[in-house]
Amino acid sequence: MALLLKKEKTEIDKLREALMTGVSYMIPVIVAGGMMLAFGSLFETLTGVDLKESNSLAAQLINDLKTFGLYGLTLLFPVIAAFVGFGLAGKPAIAPGLIAGMLARDMQMGFLGALLGGLMVGYLVRWMLANIKLPKEFRSLLPMVIIPLIGSAIILFVMKYIVGYPLIALNTGLENWLVGMSGGNKVVMAAVLGAMVGFDLGGPINKAAITVSLGLFAQGIFEPVTASHIAIMIAPFGIGLSTIFAKQYYSKELQENGRAALMMSCVGISEGAIPFILANPALIIINTVGSAISAAMVIMFDSIVQAPAAGILALILSSNFFLYFISIATGVAFVAVATTVLMKRQFTKQATEAETQQQAAKSA
Repeated sequence: MALLLKKEKTEIDKLREALMTGVSYMIPVIVAGGMMLAFGSLFETLTGVDLKESNSLAAQLINDLKTFGLYGLTLLFPVIAAFVGFGLAGKPAIAPGLIAGMLARDMQMGFLGALLGGLMVGYLVRWMLANIKLPKEFRSLLPMVIIPLIGSAIILFVMKYIVGYPLIALNTGLENWLVGMSGGNKVVMAAVLGAMVGFDLGGPINKAAITVSLGLFAQGIFEPVTASHIAIMIAPFGIGLSTIFAKQYYSKELQENGRAALMMSCVGISEGAIPFILANPALIIINTVGSAISAAMVIMFDSIVQAPAAGILALILSSNFFLYFISIATGVAFVAVATTVLMKRQFTKQATEAETQQQAAKSA
């Protein structure tokens, strides 16, 4: 009987999985914190009430909500460092990772510092687990005492005295560059992020753009997260509309997928468009361009969302509802029209081929 051998993961595969693990644990934390902060800020903006000065119970509760949101955002760096380390070395890496993330935050190393701290923790802990041999009766000390103590100390000293200051300089330079961007440069940056989000719909390129945007969001830079999150809904919404207004070019199954894609896009889920890409990979180009158009427009109009929100919620929280809506509508219209044209050509080609085969069968 043939043996089915499982392909061994390469080091690149393990690194990719560790990064995705860190991101998957980070996103709920930053969404919770960011949304509480955003709702508090929205209330303050709409009512004009100074939450800190007002004595009303409602104002105090909303101000507390903003404070709670800030608590969530401050956890971003410890969480991603801890769980990137966890993805590489398991539970023993969590404690050193949390502490490394706190150091990255306090030293202003930024998102990159926390990420690097998590990677260093993961590789060091993995090495310690593999190479430190203890008698059987003392083995439990390795993950419980030795790694948290020695591992944390090594990483923290390396981060503070070797890699810390270059990372601080890099992070400060990146922040200054993004904050100091002129209108045209911001639009280009937004278009690139939007294109990345629309390119593979939840894949590694999409996740890279969103992760970088969330990291900058935690540092108070809102344009990248606005651009990347508006792009999330463009492809599935545009394709979904095409399946409604040009349903004759789609199979029953794709029509049902189109309705599902529409609903998913409204809550910020882009994966609803994936079945259509499988049916016609040329849609990747259309999705990429449409997403880039909307992302560029929303930044050009300066309709910023100060929350990690996507879909309808981002529209509600945007600083200019009408211009945000126009940005969505333009990208969605492009995707819907271009998708319809593409699917019509595919449908016509398939119908012609089927007719030719029928005629050939009759002639035979």
